[in-house]
Amino acid sequence: MKNINKQMKLDIEKAIAKVEEKSSCELVAVITQKSGNYSFIALLIVSILTLMLPAFILLYRPFVDALLVYQIQIVFFVIVFLLLSIENILIWFLPKSILQKKAKLKAFETFNILGLQKTSNHQAVMIYVSVYERYVQILTDSGINSQIDNDVWQNTVNKFTTMVKNKKFGAGYLKAIEEIGEILIEKFPVQENDKNELPNYLIEI
Repeated sequence: MKNINKQMKLDIEKAIAKVEEKSSCELVAVITQKSGNYSFIALLIVSILTLMLPAFILLYRPFVDALLVYQIQIVFFVIVFLLLSIENILIWFLPKSILQKKAKLKAFETFNILGLQKTSNHQAVMIYVSVYERYVQILTDSGINSQIDNDVWQNTVNKFTTMVKNKKFGAGYLKAIEEIGEILIEKFPVQENDKNELPNYLIEI
Protein backbone atom coordinates (compact mmCIF):
# COMPACT_ATOMS: atom_id res chain seq x y z
CA MET A 1 0.00 0.00 0.00
CA LYS A 2 1.50 3.32 -1.11
CA ASN A 3 0.55 5.10 2.12
CA ILE A 4 2.62 2.79 4.33
CA ASN A 5 6.35 2.29 3.84
CA LYS A 6 8.66 -0.42 5.17
CA GLN A 7 9.90 1.66 8.11
CA MET A 8 6.35 2.47 9.22
CA LYS A 9 5.47 -1.23 9.18
CA LEU A 10 8.52 -2.02 11.28
CA ASP A 11 7.72 0.75 13.77
CA ILE A 12 4.13 -0.48 14.13
CA GLU A 13 5.28 -4.06 14.66
CA LYS A 14 7.72 -2.97 17.37
CA ALA A 15 5.05 -0.85 19.08
CA ILE A 16 2.62 -3.79 19.18
CA ALA A 17 5.31 -6.13 20.52
CA LYS A 18 6.14 -3.60 23.23
CA VAL A 19 2.51 -3.54 24.40
CA GLU A 20 2.14 -7.32 24.31
CA GLU A 21 5.27 -7.75 26.43
CA LYS A 22 3.37 -6.13 29.31
CA SER A 23 -0.21 -7.16 28.58
CA SER A 24 -2.05 -10.44 28.14
CA CYS A 25 -4.04 -8.92 25.26
CA GLU A 26 -3.48 -9.52 21.55
CA LEU A 27 -3.24 -6.27 19.57
CA VAL A 28 -3.75 -6.43 15.80
CA ALA A 29 -3.29 -3.56 13.32
CA VAL A 30 -5.20 -3.64 10.02
CA ILE A 31 -5.30 -1.17 7.15
CA THR A 32 -7.18 -1.29 3.85
CA GLN A 33 -7.23 1.16 0.98
CA LYS A 34 -10.99 0.84 0.51
CA SER A 35 -13.77 -0.99 2.36
CA GLY A 36 -16.48 -1.00 -0.29
CA ASN A 37 -17.25 -0.96 -3.98
CA TYR A 38 -19.24 2.12 -4.93
CA SER A 39 -19.59 1.55 -8.69
CA PHE A 40 -23.30 0.80 -8.37
CA ILE A 41 -23.90 4.05 -6.50
CA ALA A 42 -21.96 5.97 -9.16
CA LEU A 43 -24.12 4.37 -11.85
CA LEU A 44 -27.27 5.22 -9.92
CA ILE A 45 -26.24 8.86 -9.52
CA VAL A 46 -25.42 9.23 -13.22
CA SER A 47 -28.67 7.54 -14.26
CA ILE A 48 -30.78 9.86 -12.11
CA LEU A 49 -28.99 12.97 -13.37
CA THR A 50 -29.32 11.79 -16.98
CA LEU A 51 -33.07 11.23 -16.57
CA MET A 52 -33.45 14.70 -15.07
CA LEU A 53 -31.43 16.37 -17.82
CA PRO A 54 -34.29 16.71 -20.42
CA ALA A 55 -36.37 18.69 -17.92
CA PHE A 56 -33.59 21.26 -17.56
CA ILE A 57 -33.03 21.42 -21.31
CA LEU A 58 -36.73 21.90 -22.09
CA LEU A 59 -36.97 24.55 -19.39
CA TYR A 60 -34.63 26.81 -21.38
CA ARG A 61 -35.21 25.40 -24.89
CA PRO A 62 -38.89 24.31 -25.05
CA PHE A 63 -38.84 23.46 -28.76
CA VAL A 64 -35.54 21.62 -28.98
CA ASP A 65 -35.49 18.52 -31.18
CA ALA A 66 -36.10 15.25 -29.29
CA LEU A 67 -33.22 13.51 -31.08
CA LEU A 68 -30.85 16.25 -29.99
CA VAL A 69 -31.99 15.85 -26.39
CA TYR A 70 -31.34 12.11 -26.62
CA GLN A 71 -27.85 12.69 -28.02
CA ILE A 72 -27.08 15.19 -25.27
CA GLN A 73 -28.21 12.62 -22.69
CA ILE A 74 -25.85 9.99 -24.08
CA VAL A 75 -22.86 12.35 -24.09
CA PHE A 76 -23.76 13.60 -20.60
CA PHE A 77 -24.07 10.04 -19.26
CA VAL A 78 -20.68 8.98 -20.61
CA ILE A 79 -18.81 12.08 -19.43
CA VAL A 80 -20.30 12.13 -15.92
CA PHE A 81 -19.87 8.37 -15.46
CA LEU A 82 -16.20 8.63 -16.44
CA LEU A 83 -15.75 11.49 -13.97
CA LEU A 84 -17.40 9.52 -11.17
CA SER A 85 -15.16 6.56 -11.97
CA ILE A 86 -12.36 8.67 -10.49
CA GLU A 87 -12.45 7.78 -6.79
CA ASN A 88 -11.36 11.20 -5.56
CA ILE A 89 -14.32 12.77 -7.37
CA LEU A 90 -16.90 10.11 -6.50
CA ILE A 91 -16.29 10.44 -2.76
CA TRP A 92 -17.73 13.98 -2.84
CA PHE A 93 -21.08 12.55 -3.97
CA LEU A 94 -21.20 9.69 -1.47
CA PRO A 95 -23.10 10.29 1.79
CA LYS A 96 -20.92 9.96 4.87
CA SER A 97 -23.40 7.47 6.33
CA ILE A 98 -22.87 5.07 3.41
CA LEU A 99 -19.09 5.31 3.66
CA GLN A 100 -19.15 4.63 7.40
CA LYS A 101 -21.59 1.75 7.06
CA LYS A 102 -19.43 0.03 4.43
CA ALA A 103 -16.27 0.48 6.50
CA LYS A 104 -17.94 -0.66 9.72
CA LEU A 105 -19.26 -3.84 8.09
CA LYS A 106 -15.83 -4.55 6.61
CA ALA A 107 -14.21 -4.05 10.02
CA PHE A 108 -16.47 -6.62 11.71
CA GLU A 109 -15.99 -9.00 8.79
CA THR A 110 -12.21 -8.65 9.05
CA PHE A 111 -12.31 -9.23 12.81
CA ASN A 112 -14.04 -12.58 12.22
CA ILE A 113 -11.95 -13.61 9.21
CA LEU A 114 -8.72 -13.06 11.12
CA GLY A 115 -10.05 -15.19 13.97
CA LEU A 116 -9.68 -12.53 16.64
CA GLN A 117 -12.64 -14.03 18.48
CA LYS A 118 -10.77 -17.33 18.89
CA THR A 119 -7.93 -16.40 21.22
CA SER A 120 -7.64 -18.45 24.41
CA ASN A 121 -8.50 -15.57 26.76
CA HIS A 122 -10.78 -13.61 24.36
CA GLN A 123 -8.71 -10.48 24.84
CA ALA A 124 -8.02 -9.49 21.24
CA VAL A 125 -8.06 -5.87 20.06
CA MET A 126 -8.14 -4.79 16.42
CA ILE A 127 -7.37 -1.30 15.15
CA TYR A 128 -9.00 -1.03 11.73
CA VAL A 129 -8.25 1.79 9.28
CA SER A 130 -9.97 2.29 5.93
CA VAL A 131 -8.11 4.97 3.98
CA TYR A 132 -10.68 5.88 1.30
CA GLU A 133 -13.53 6.18 3.77
CA ARG A 134 -11.25 7.95 6.29
CA TYR A 135 -12.59 5.59 8.89
CA VAL A 136 -11.05 4.22 12.08
CA GLN A 137 -12.57 1.63 14.39
CA ILE A 138 -11.33 -0.25 17.44
CA LEU A 139 -12.93 -3.66 17.92
CA THR A 140 -12.42 -5.82 21.00
CA ASP A 141 -13.36 -9.36 21.96
CA SER A 142 -15.63 -10.35 24.85
CA GLY A 143 -12.84 -10.65 27.42
CA ILE A 144 -12.14 -6.94 27.04
CA ASN A 145 -15.72 -5.80 26.39
CA SER A 146 -16.77 -7.17 29.75
CA GLN A 147 -14.39 -4.80 31.57
CA ILE A 148 -13.92 -1.81 29.27
CA ASP A 149 -16.76 0.12 27.65
CA ASN A 150 -16.35 0.88 23.94
CA ASP A 151 -16.69 4.61 24.65
CA VAL A 152 -13.24 4.50 26.27
CA TRP A 153 -11.67 4.13 22.82
CA GLN A 154 -13.57 6.99 21.17
CA ASN A 155 -11.03 9.71 21.96
CA THR A 156 -8.28 7.62 20.36
CA VAL A 157 -10.50 6.93 17.35
CA ASN A 158 -11.25 10.64 16.90
CA LYS A 159 -7.59 11.64 16.98
CA PHE A 160 -6.57 8.80 14.67
CA THR A 161 -9.35 9.67 12.20
CA THR A 162 -8.06 13.24 11.99
CA MET A 163 -4.57 11.93 11.26
CA VAL A 164 -5.94 9.61 8.57
CA LYS A 165 -7.60 12.60 6.90
CA ASN A 166 -4.22 14.35 6.97
CA LYS A 167 -2.56 11.21 5.55
CA LYS A 168 -0.46 10.65 8.68
CA PHE A 169 -1.20 6.94 8.82
CA GLY A 170 2.04 5.75 10.39
CA ALA A 171 2.13 8.40 13.11
CA GLY A 172 -1.57 7.87 13.78
CA TYR A 173 -1.13 4.16 14.22
CA LEU A 174 1.79 4.56 16.60
CA LYS A 175 -0.10 7.07 18.73
CA ALA A 176 -3.21 4.86 18.81
CA ILE A 177 -1.18 1.79 19.79
CA GLU A 178 0.48 3.78 22.57
CA GLU A 179 -2.83 5.04 23.99
CA ILE A 180 -4.58 1.67 23.70
CA GLY A 181 -1.53 -0.06 25.15
CA GLU A 182 -1.56 2.06 28.30
CA ILE A 183 -5.13 0.95 29.03
CA LEU A 184 -4.50 -2.70 28.21
CA ILE A 185 -1.35 -2.89 30.33
CA GLU A 186 -3.19 -1.39 33.30
CA LYS A 187 -6.35 -3.51 32.99
CA PHE A 188 -4.84 -6.73 31.61
CA PRO A 189 -1.23 -7.15 32.76
CA VAL A 190 0.76 -9.95 31.22
CA GLN A 191 0.23 -13.42 32.73
CA GLU A 192 2.55 -16.37 33.17
CA ASN A 193 2.89 -18.62 30.13
CA ASP A 194 1.36 -15.89 27.95
CA LYS A 195 1.48 -16.83 24.25
CA ASN A 196 1.54 -14.63 21.18
CA GLU A 197 -1.44 -16.00 19.24
CA LEU A 198 -1.86 -13.32 16.58
CA PRO A 199 0.59 -11.51 14.26
CA ASN A 200 2.22 -8.27 15.37
CA TYR A 201 2.89 -6.94 11.87
CA LEU A 202 0.57 -4.53 10.07
CA ILE A 203 -2.02 -6.50 8.09
CA GLU A 204 -2.88 -4.97 4.71
CA ILE A 205 -6.10 -6.12 3.03
